[in-house]
Amino acid sequence: MRSIVLGASMTVSETRDQVREMPTVEASIVIACPIEKVFVTMVNPKDIPRFAPVQAVSNVKGDPQEKGSSADYEYRFGGMKLTQTMTVLEVQAPTEIAYEMSGGFPGRWTYNLEQGTGGTIVKTTVQYSVPGGIIGRIADWLVFRRMNQGNLDRGQLGLKRFCESSAR
Repeated sequence: MRSIVLGASMTVSETRDQVREMPTVEASIVIACPIEKVFVTMVNPKDIPRFAPVQAVSNVKGDPQEKGSSADYEYRFGGMKLTQTMTVLEVQAPTEIAYEMSGGFPGRWTYNLEQGTGGTIVKTTVQYSVPGGIIGRIADWLVFRRMNQGNLDRGQLGLKRFCESSAR
């Protein structure tokens, strides 16, 4: 175990295993639609900017429901414009899809879906890395994690509204 002293009154202690763990944010929501509709909507790069905090999608390669397909997503994060490439690592339509994220915050984005009594339950887990060593981890603890959680929550709520809307 090592301790890092931050100012006069704050100490952050961490084990080697905690240092290696990637920061993670998670969200879960119930969408009153069939699982197939939710899955097809959430993996379609053309639909994603309509419900998630993404400004643009480009460089779409392959069928978004197949392993190896990818797309570039442009978004704002803390006033910065970032681009993430999302590449499908695993897919078991319509219950699971996992993406590798490369770009601003590399990591893994996983959706797990199950048909529940009130609709489709969508569980999302985002694991990401933050550059900058201990300074990056502190920034994540103070700022990034909340921003990532907020963006994930907005995306989940947007997906629910989009799928459940009759205008679609």
